Formats: sequence, structure tokens, C-alpha cells
Amino acid sequence: MDEIEQTNVEQNDVLDVGYTDVPGTMLTDSNAICDFIKKTKIQDVLNWGRKNSLWFMVNAMGCCGVELLATGMAHYDTDRFGIIPRNSPRHADVLIISGYVTKKYLPALKRIWDQMPAPKWVICFGDCAISGGPFYESYSTHQNVDEVFPVDVFVPGCPPRCEALIQGFVELQKKIEAKKDKGTDY
Repeated sequence: MDEIEQTNVEQNDVLDVGYTDVPGTMLTDSNAICDFIKKTKIQDVLNWGRKNSLWFMVNAMGCCGVELLATGMAHYDTDRFGIIPRNSPRHADVLIISGYVTKKYLPALKRIWDQMPAPKWVICFGDCAISGGPFYESYSTHQNVDEVFPVDVFVPGCPPRCEALIQGFVELQKKIEAKKDKGTDY
């Protein structure tokens, strides 16, 4: 009988031992890992990878959409910057709002934004996307898209040229590298 009680006591002692009592072991949680990454050079390596692989959502509206599509073609070769057009929001990390945004189109645009994985960024491309352009006082055009989406880069013009969009991507890459973008929580 004493042997059985002694075995039960030993088992209870083993169950009460915490992980801090065992030498050479350490527990951590995901918040501690994120804090560690933010404070070390690992964050710089991650940002280097993010800035060199910007995949944008093909979302062409109006005349700015034609320039957006032309930017992804062979003449401008955005692949050399790591800028690749994607047709699925689950594969893209840059939303380019090009052209006018109507009140009927805004919920679909929000749904696309919600389906994109984090970190994600927004570029407003063209005067219509930035301020409404010639449709500024229209009953059907949504004004101030930057109040709905956290816009990182504005590319003005009516329609802006393809070189201006590439320059907008370069500015976004500089923001990501300097950790001043709105797409990542530092």
C-alpha cells in the first residue's frame, strides 16, 4: 500500500513541475516573437523581401485603367522591379485604385480590400481616384477615397502615364524600406 501511495505522490510532483523549472527550456508566444522581429535586423530582411515583391491587383476603371494595364505589359517590364499584376485579391498585396469610384462600386472595392492578405498597400492612381476629377460633384461618384482606404501613394494626372505609376511604386518601396508605410504595423 505504501508503494502505491508513493507512486501517486511522485506522479503528482511531476505534474506540478512548470516549464520554468526545467533547465534549458523556454516558452514564448507569438507576441514575443513579433516584438523580437520588430527590434532586430530580421524586420529589415522582411521589408527587403516585401519591397521587392509588390504584386498589384488588376483593378482597371476608366481611362486610368488603360494606363494601368499598359504598365503591366512588356514595354515597361515591371517584373524587373518585382511588380507583378495579379487577378486574385488573395495573391495581391497592392491595391491600385484607378479612375473614378462610384457609390455602387465602393462595396465591391471594400470586399477586394478585405480579401487581400496583410501586409497590404494602396496606391491612388489618377485625378478621379484622388479627388473625383471631372466627376467631383457627381451624384454617383464617391469622394475622398483616402477616408475609406489607407492610401500610401498618390499618383496625380489625367490620365497619369505609365512612368508615373512606376515612380509611385518606387516611392512605395522607399516607404516600406523606411518603415513609414501604412500597410505594416511596426
